[in-house]
Amino acid sequence: MKQVIPFLVIASHFIFSSCLNDLPETISSEIEMNTTLAFPIGKTSLGLDADSGFNEDLLQINPLTNKPYWVEYEEIPLDYSMSFEVGDIYQSTEEIIQLLFRLNIYNGFPALVRVQLYFIDTDGFPVDSVFSAGPVQLNPATANSFGAIIRKPHYTSDILFDSERIDNLQYVDRIVVYAVFSTNGIDESLVQYYHSYAVDVQLGVKATLKFNP
Repeated sequence: MKQVIPFLVIASHFIFSSCLNDLPETISSEIEMNTTLAFPIGKTSLGLDADSGFNEDLLQINPLTNKPYWVEYEEIPLDYSMSFEVGDIYQSTEEIIQLLFRLNIYNGFPALVRVQLYFIDTDGFPVDSVFSAGPVQLNPATANSFGAIIRKPHYTSDILFDSERIDNLQYVDRIVVYAVFSTNGIDESLVQYYHSYAVDVQLGVKATLKFNP
């Protein structure tokens, strides 16, 4: 934080007195002060496990095809919930002017992946989504001949919520990260390694607050 360097001002008594006379007698109660507050909401690695909403029974091998059962589905959905309440950001003496959500996604699957985040209210209904134009799509990750991922496509975005969208979040208590990867055109030699792959998601928020003294 910058410090103000003190200095000596030499002035006459007359000038000093005149400056005091110029000071306002009262301070307006309409003065507003804005500040920002940033914090992480959560992070997760969505993979073929129960924590990601995946049915682990689908990892078993189908004796007729000699492949895991999940390969028989065109798309594999995964999801994870993060706690989020607008009321945790501010008190009654403050007002949120805007919210800026910072999102980072790394696709660790060698398959096309679509990702969307939904705001869920206390009754379990979605009231809004992070990407208003629809899910974002990430290209497949690159794996070597041993199944290890050597390059993960990365997506980052800042999503601004104005006052109208913030009002929609009044009764929201969580954010659900929803990812879907496609099985169309996947490299069958990598299927055996899919249990170790994941989509990494990191979410944070910066709130601009207005204080009324």
